Amino acid sequence: MSEWKNKTSGFFDPVSPEGTYDPSGLVKAWAAKNAAVYLEANGYGDFTLNAGGDVYLGPRVKTDPLSRVGLSNLKSIAAKDASVNMILDLSGSPYRAVATSGSSERGEHIWTKDDLNTPKYLQATVVATDLVTADIWATALISGGKQALELFEQECKTLDAVAVVTSQDGKITSTTGFAQLLAALQ
Repeated sequence: MSEWKNKTSGFFDPVSPEGTYDPSGLVKAWAAKNAAVYLEANGYGDFTLNAGGDVYLGPRVKTDPLSRVGLSNLKSIAAKDASVNMILDLSGSPYRAVATSGSSERGEHIWTKDDLNTPKYLQATVVATDLVTADIWATALISGGKQALELFEQECKTLDAVAVVTSQDGKITSTTGFAQLLAALQ
């Protein structure tokens, strides 16, 4: 996990502010990735896996509707007024994984770099080829705000990933390439 701390310049850190090691920021994505690897190794490729809202598409999922992933708005999916914020269509793209971090489902649970003088985000979604990469960077974007997004944009070329964030004032910002994944409404 120190590899991810280094890759994200400390915006993702498995060590709490109190100094205790806490792998919970990675274990869900790690377990989901291993489940997907198991399915693929045993001949299953036409599947979708949902791990607490983070989604992985098997390698043979190519067309609608299975290649579409909905991103919820800033409310819990259990709320009566919950809705989809946008829909992504991953068909024809190299991306297989979508991970969202924020506080709408689990409250404030991500350690933030409070000493940073940078705008924070309410929600961050990362789309990548790998679920662990998507999940860690989505968490890092919440933790590090605008500084983390600037780092992510520099790393996008080697990460093969894109992102969208929602700021405290509701403004939505995306990285290059994200808009091409937006699905046409039908």
